[in-house]
Amino acid sequence: MNRRIIVIDDEEAILKDYLSILMPPKHSIFDLQKQAAALEAELFDGPHEPEETEQEMYKVTTALQGEEGVKKVTEAVEKGYPFALAFVDIRMPPGWDGVETAKMIRRIDKNIEIIIVTAYSDRERREIINEVGSPERLLYLKKPFDPDEIKQLALSLVKKWDLERKSERHREHLRHLLDSVRRLKTLSISSISEVLSAILNEVLNFVNAGKGFLIKLDGDQVQVEIVAGDLTSSEVDSLVDKIQHYLPGAEGVSQVNEIMLLPLKDASGNFFILVTEFHPPINDDRISLLRLLLETCSEVLESVRKQEQYLKNEKIATIGQVAAGIIHEINNPLTAIVCATEMGSLERERVWRLIDDYEKTMADAEVPSWLRERIERVTTQAGATDIRTKMTNFDAIIKNGIKRVVHLMKSIKSLTKPVHNFEPRLGDLNEALDTTLLLVQNSIKYGIKVHKELDSPLMVWCDMDGLGQVFLNLILNAVQAMNGRGELWITGKKQGGNLLVSIRDSGPGISEEARNKIFDAFFTTKTDGTGLGLSIVKGIIEMHHGTIEVDSKVGRGTTFNIVIPCDWKPPESLGGSA
Repeated sequence: MNRRIIVIDDEEAILKDYLSILMPPKHSIFDLQKQAAALEAELFDGPHEPEETEQEMYKVTTALQGEEGVKKVTEAVEKGYPFALAFVDIRMPPGWDGVETAKMIRRIDKNIEIIIVTAYSDRERREIINEVGSPERLLYLKKPFDPDEIKQLALSLVKKWDLERKSERHREHLRHLLDSVRRLKTLSISSISEVLSAILNEVLNFVNAGKGFLIKLDGDQVQVEIVAGDLTSSEVDSLVDKIQHYLPGAEGVSQVNEIMLLPLKDASGNFFILVTEFHPPINDDRISLLRLLLETCSEVLESVRKQEQYLKNEKIATIGQVAAGIIHEINNPLTAIVCATEMGSLERERVWRLIDDYEKTMADAEVPSWLRERIERVTTQAGATDIRTKMTNFDAIIKNGIKRVVHLMKSIKSLTKPVHNFEPRLGDLNEALDTTLLLVQNSIKYGIKVHKELDSPLMVWCDMDGLGQVFLNLILNAVQAMNGRGELWITGKKQGGNLLVSIRDSGPGISEEARNKIFDAFFTTKTDGTGLGLSIVKGIIEMHHGTIEVDSKVGRGTTFNIVIPCDWKPPESLGGSA
């Protein structure tokens, strides 16, 4: 509370009275209390110990003339320590009178509380108000005054001044908050990193801090995302070391040493804003508004993340449509190639039959020997046998390549089908697994050893294309987790009334915190991930009335276990057919 009071009066004796009332020595107060206790003991016939009570104390400055008082008010304002209250005598010859002095003070400090003190009724109160202004901060007191009256006025007006300043600061902070919210809500950027940068700048501006940075907590690892101010990397590392063990349990705004810790809610991870060098200290009112700002920051971050995800989904959908179109365009010439290859094989067989008949004719005894020798020599020089063998091999290679291309086009086409287009049929899961391994062959053939332990057949009612997406997602995740080097185990068997499929990798494993969120939509541990893959996988498995679980420990790899009931059969409305 601001307890600074200035008293302007041309009589020194009156100034001393003010000082004795507003700044009494502590021992004199206690003496009065003892006297009261003694009188109470005498009246009520018993010992009474005085109870020491707290006396309101003020820091009082005095001035004998108006000009001197105005000068001191000016200096106080310039230094940033203004007076809360001024007692001004109305008559102070030979200089300014109290009204002129109060008018000048009001020009310098519009917030100061003023009490005009007079022993005469020579100026009307209305006239004083008209000249000085701000009647809500102006009182009129007549001499002789009572000390308790002075004490009460001082206490009330000082507290009034303090409350008004708090209210002004709160309004200013609120206006600042609304400006920050408006800027965040109208961001024209969609990049997550740019949004985080804007959020950090708004928070630093709101708390009047020059330095800060934003981090992401991933398990036990702290990743510095954005730095604001001239913080060096060594300074950032030092600050992170000081607060790292506070982060896992941090839920609200808190202060650790010289660092302010601000949690930022986000669906994809734990973000924290760390602020240092903030002046002045943040009070409770501003912290309440700061929480509102952080909530808005979280909403904006989530909104931009969803927008970015929507754009990614649209892009993926567009790519799917383009892929479907390309597959259609490829299938036309591919069909022609297949037909031409088959026709070529037939024509080659006719040629070889002709050659075989010719050779049989040459073996006839009626053919002259010289002609037979000449034909044999030409045939040997041409290498007809080798040509036949090579052409047969080339034909097999062409047919096998065409078969693989057709299979690949069919597999890619299955991925362009919407997830919600659920079309169950009785099929063998080995078909979906083989198709998936064909698609990822280029990713796994160099550094990943694949172990397959699959019962055959693995018959179940299922949407084969949908399960193909499941297996493709899980296998690609495993390949990426192992950085293209490691071992992959794919097992499938029938157990009881269920089919059990497991996909296990030798990768780095998944933290417990990430495991709890791994099937949540938009949650991802990849810098360029969409966070939808495993969510879609779970949805497809649940369409089959099955379950999927993850078993993983950091440093020990990851296993996804899928259980699909064998006794489930789709209703006729789904159009299931064998």
